[in-house]
Amino acid sequence: MSGRFFLDSSESRRTAETAVLGGAEAHHFLRVMRGKTGETIELFDGTGFLYRGTVIETGKNEVRIKIAETLADTIESPVRLTVASALPKGDRQRFLVEKLAELGVARFIPVHLERSVARADDAVINRFRRCVIESAKQCGRNVLMEIGSEMPLVKLNDLLDREHFAKLVLHPVKLGSVGQTGMSAFIDGGVPQHLAVLVGPEGSFTDKEIAAALQFGFRPLDLGARILRTETACIAAAAAVLTREN
Repeated sequence: MSGRFFLDSSESRRTAETAVLGGAEAHHFLRVMRGKTGETIELFDGTGFLYRGTVIETGKNEVRIKIAETLADTIESPVRLTVASALPKGDRQRFLVEKLAELGVARFIPVHLERSVARADDAVINRFRRCVIESAKQCGRNVLMEIGSEMPLVKLNDLLDREHFAKLVLHPVKLGSVGQTGMSAFIDGGVPQHLAVLVGPEGSFTDKEIAAALQFGFRPLDLGARILRTETACIAAAAAVLTREN
């Protein structure tokens, strides 16, 4: 089998018996992997379906596949986890998005806070979405992690309340006691199926932001004695929630 490819509905098309791979994924098969007819490949559409088939025709910019098998997803976590965070700088952004996608996070939302050091414009969001596709191809996920638009804390809270999410905010006790519990105690009490974790910038939340989060109903959580970088805290929290069944 020569690999996994994303069946992007904006670039590709599918019928009950065949699929035509186009765009960047066709380019990858034809030019990078130098794929040929007769090869067996896997396709996923980002919504949970996996297709296995054989390449029956290649063109300049298209690859036609005869679908032999359609499978529903079996690896997504029952916990729909949203990680909402200020963005770190530079390459650490890609690392953060890549690892959250691999772990099984359902959605990532960039949050603009007073001490944020980076912003998520349209170009950044599009780059994140491509990173999610590449991560899904590598790790075997058939559902793409959603990337939300950047929003302030108030708007984030409104969104999570409309969707009936339980809400956590990561805030080390070292930066001030606000009634934090540890992750182990939270997990042992049972993890809600719809859960959001809010993570601040490396300069931390301001006192005003923490007060607002608590007023909004976020439960304060402490990950331990060490002060973690933003991306480390996001990944640590996601791993604790999503890998507990292993």
